[in-house]
Amino acid sequence: MNVTLKQLQALVLVARYASFTKAAESMHLTQSSVSLLVRDLEEALNAKLLDRSTRSVALTEVGQDLFAGAERILGDLNHVVTNVGELVAKRRGRVVLTAPLVLSSTFVPRVIATFRSRYPGIELLLKDSLPDQVLPQVANSAADVGIGTFGSTPDGLHATVLFREPLAAVFPIGHALAGKPQLNWSDLRDMPLLALPRGSVLRELADSGLIAAGLEGEPVFEATYVGTLIGLVKAGLGVAIVPGSATVLADQSKIAWKRLDNPVVEREVFLIHRGASSLSPAAEALIETIEQEALTFSSAVTA
Repeated sequence: MNVTLKQLQALVLVARYASFTKAAESMHLTQSSVSLLVRDLEEALNAKLLDRSTRSVALTEVGQDLFAGAERILGDLNHVVTNVGELVAKRRGRVVLTAPLVLSSTFVPRVIATFRSRYPGIELLLKDSLPDQVLPQVANSAADVGIGTFGSTPDGLHATVLFREPLAAVFPIGHALAGKPQLNWSDLRDMPLLALPRGSVLRELADSGLIAAGLEGEPVFEATYVGTLIGLVKAGLGVAIVPGSATVLADQSKIAWKRLDNPVVEREVFLIHRGASSLSPAAEALIETIEQEALTFSSAVTA
């Protein structure tokens, strides 16, 4: 049995309009083509579906049974096609974004606000994570898109640079460093330094700046979260080295910061995903929004 959707559509329209002529107009076919579609359907089912006369067209008893099922099938198909169209038009869907805690507190909120205003029908889920959890979540499909600073990117993941930002020194208001018109890495000599753990990408960048300035020694305290370092600065425990954008988390009434120069050490913030072929329309919309927001954010953090 070889029944086509076009044959079912022809039967439904002929029955609905009680006219081959009107059904043909609706399908943009000739009347003879519609008549042939119905005849082929009857032959495939070995059953008479329509009673035809010179004045009227009516469903037979078998045709009435088939009409109900055919109408339901065509309605379901139309619903599926409409849903796919809405997905392609980026009006529906679900997408998961993962980012480290600091970026989730600074850059990502801007992305979410813009994305939700543009695509209110798409559900966006944020997984704010530790830095070393971002790559695995994208690689194992727990997240569609990731943002972060990485030492390397595994095979199978696509990475593009969103923006670069300099490292900065954070210190209490009134600190001796606050009066310097330009803060160099060498100015950190003999300062009690607060840093991220050894092995992290940001710690490696900080160490590179210190080594370039001829400074040695271990920090007086390490913490996994940049926000913790800023809290330690607020308590007067030392000077922290953090990405420039993280300074927005600081209480500006008690904490100041300056970019570190000579050399300028920048971290690269990447956008990662599993490749264009695996992207849903919702993920494509999110990536586009992230890239646009990165342009203005980059200008702010590097100013």
